Amino acid sequence: MIYNFNEKNIPVLLQVGSKAKALIETTNAGFPVPEGIVLSVEFFKTWLEAVKSSEQFKTALLSTTKENCDSVKTIALGMRFDDAQQQEVDKYVSSLKGHIFAIRSSSPEEDLEGKSFAGMYETYLGTKRDDIEKIVVLTFSSCFDYRVMDYKKKNGLTLQNTSIAIIIQRQVESDVSGVGFSLNPLNNAYDEVVINASFGLGETIVSGTVTPDMYTYDFVKKNIIEKKVNTKEVGLWIGENGSIIEKENIQKDKQALTDEQIVKLSTLIKNCEKHYGKPMDIEWAFENDVLYLLQSRPITTYLPFFKEFLTKPGESKRFYIDLMILTQGFDEPMSVLGMNLWSEMLYIIKGGMMSFQVNGTAPTIYGREYISITAYQKVAGKRNANKFLDNYDGNLKKIFEGINLNEHPYKGRPDGTKGFVKKTFKIFLGMLPVVLKSVFADYNEVIKDYKRTTDNIIINTRKLNKDVNFKEISEVIVTNIYSLMSKTALIFAGMIAQRSIKKMFKGENIESELIALNMDLDGNPTSEMGNLLFYMACTSDFKKVSSREDFVKKAENRKYSSEFLKLYDEFMEKFSVRGFKEIDVASKRIYEDIGILYDKLIEINTDENQILTVEEKREEVYNKLLKISKEKGKEKKFVKAAMKLKATFGYREHPKYMIVCIYAMLHKICLEIGEKWVIEGRLEDKYQIFDLKIDEISRAQRDHKFDLMKVREKNLEGYKKVEHVTEWPLVIDSRGKIYKPKLELKDGDIIGDSIAPGKVVGKAKVLHSPYEKSLYPGEILIARMTEPSWTPIFTNAVGVIMEIGGPLQHGGIIAREYGIPCVSGLVGIMDIVKDGDLLEVDGYNGVVRLLER
Repeated sequence: MIYNFNEKNIPVLLQVGSKAKALIETTNAGFPVPEGIVLSVEFFKTWLEAVKSSEQFKTALLSTTKENCDSVKTIALGMRFDDAQQQEVDKYVSSLKGHIFAIRSSSPEEDLEGKSFAGMYETYLGTKRDDIEKIVVLTFSSCFDYRVMDYKKKNGLTLQNTSIAIIIQRQVESDVSGVGFSLNPLNNAYDEVVINASFGLGETIVSGTVTPDMYTYDFVKKNIIEKKVNTKEVGLWIGENGSIIEKENIQKDKQALTDEQIVKLSTLIKNCEKHYGKPMDIEWAFENDVLYLLQSRPITTYLPFFKEFLTKPGESKRFYIDLMILTQGFDEPMSVLGMNLWSEMLYIIKGGMMSFQVNGTAPTIYGREYISITAYQKVAGKRNANKFLDNYDGNLKKIFEGINLNEHPYKGRPDGTKGFVKKTFKIFLGMLPVVLKSVFADYNEVIKDYKRTTDNIIINTRKLNKDVNFKEISEVIVTNIYSLMSKTALIFAGMIAQRSIKKMFKGENIESELIALNMDLDGNPTSEMGNLLFYMACTSDFKKVSSREDFVKKAENRKYSSEFLKLYDEFMEKFSVRGFKEIDVASKRIYEDIGILYDKLIEINTDENQILTVEEKREEVYNKLLKISKEKGKEKKFVKAAMKLKATFGYREHPKYMIVCIYAMLHKICLEIGEKWVIEGRLEDKYQIFDLKIDEISRAQRDHKFDLMKVREKNLEGYKKVEHVTEWPLVIDSRGKIYKPKLELKDGDIIGDSIAPGKVVGKAKVLHSPYEKSLYPGEILIARMTEPSWTPIFTNAVGVIMEIGGPLQHGGIIAREYGIPCVSGLVGIMDIVKDGDLLEVDGYNGVVRLLER
């Protein structure tokens, strides 16, 4: 029923809990743990049976209210040691040194990875021998506290399994104490130890009574890299007879730990991490300059960066930029098959420059894709690497201004990049005829040629079916996409026209007007989709719809007017292939759930919407520039360039739309194959096919004995390790360190990057997903980043602020197309601005002003 800390046979977690188990393990491993014992779960068996058999506990199971939990706790507080328990406690406690003890819980559910129960169970310091029974009862009762019971229920833990073990440990009369982390919890750096320290007992830190010192130690370079010495007004101390005394610290502004103690403690913390093989959070104390380990537990809130990307401590680092966040505007990982298809496609159309191997320039792993900027610099050169950092997102420029990439050279050649120069040149030669034709010939013919190509690709893709080997299907799709890329050179006509207009008005200080010419462009499928959604939302048919179910039922039975059905049919033909995370072949499409269309339509504000004024805004800007061009004698030149810009530049979004269309057709084929395998008993659900790779699907088609579920499970192993991560960093290095730009403040203004011109004032609405809550008239949208599924929300906003998203990301393009003032490059602003705050968005200068909270 009771275990000593020096037990050679480590008891199981279910008997002693994670906290006590760790103390026994670290004692056995030779760590300086104060001696103690643990009353096991078995010790409390009769107490637990008595509580759980009560009517009060049964009531609390059904309704876990504070009142019901308090009734259960009252029963627990009535427990007492029986003779056998008392004899065992007396026997074990008599072997411990000292006259006062620390008593704390060690629930089997406490301090597990992902379930911390931080601060919920009770700890009692300075307990005298005669008070042990009373304090053990109090500690036991804490496992029925409302906070604990409610937390367990919300986290899916069964209340019926409630159990507890209790630690009795020699009380360390600490001079200095605190907590320590074997990685830096502020930036995730694996090589940095962070220590919080204050005078006296550590409870002042846990309770927040004082602001402790914070020291950061670089364990690789063996030096203290930061000290924050704070004023520690009071401390808790052990008085006579075990009483806890709070008194003012005499040297409250003094550094709590000496530099030598910081180094010694950092070594202990890292040794603890080494022992467990995972990042650890410990409690520690110095008593008469002797260091003690009081507790150790896994750190529950850190990003376990992929081990395949990690370099060894002290080696040259690699720096990774998350391409999904940067270019596609979503955090969620892509499916196994989705990433397999996407990475192979990018590799081919980028001529081998974007190599997806782990040691490549654009490595992919477990549904994520990165740019290894160190590998990219090795292949493309410093100039091109810097150009990449400057062009995509303002945050990157700010981050890498503080990183010297020259100090971290990439050794060897990145995998998969051999011969990329020849491949790139071949792609260039393939695009050259279209470039020349779009610049020097009739661009309308180039557009017609592009549309013929896209029509043929759709026809070719529709010929594919589930009976064709999947490897062949994927090769046809990649070939089609590759052929499409040679035709996308038509946007060069728009780019050159834009450059020509810019040169024409040089010195006229009309940058904003030039950007505004990008509104209402032809050929942009995303803005065309936005327009169709708006027109459907405006119809009287839709305004009469009472619910999602009503909308779906009427659509399926075609119970709408011819006006609405015409818009609906056009939308379904062109855009029902779209959806959230649409570049992933696994993602659900609108045609699979028409209710998704309702979700979009219901959020559109038809009275005050940017679509109502976008044509007018562009016309106004066009006429202003036309007037200036007349004065310059360049009217014909301007008109011709402006027409070319409007006709061609919107097509920059079209290739991605085509890829989405192709993937949507492949999505159908995959589900047909998956459905067949479900019938055959090879898969449990047809959507599980997206957890397989191209070659695995192909092999399974040939080999009916190929174990799909086993392969699927293996593919998902890496996903499961990071499934708890909801927000991925934009930049991280190969030692797990996360880099964030500091928000630049100037006279109270928040400085970002200008994405779309204009200046507006409105109330803030912070959205983490497009349909999280409604965006009302006059509100300013604040989002981390966006992708095409945000379009209906975008058109409601009077202004847009994004944490991440350069001019080439979806959000930037749509903001300019609809003439919505937009500022980006503001990582961290979602933590500062709250719903309802009055803001000014200055899209001319890239400035956000907080006018009123």
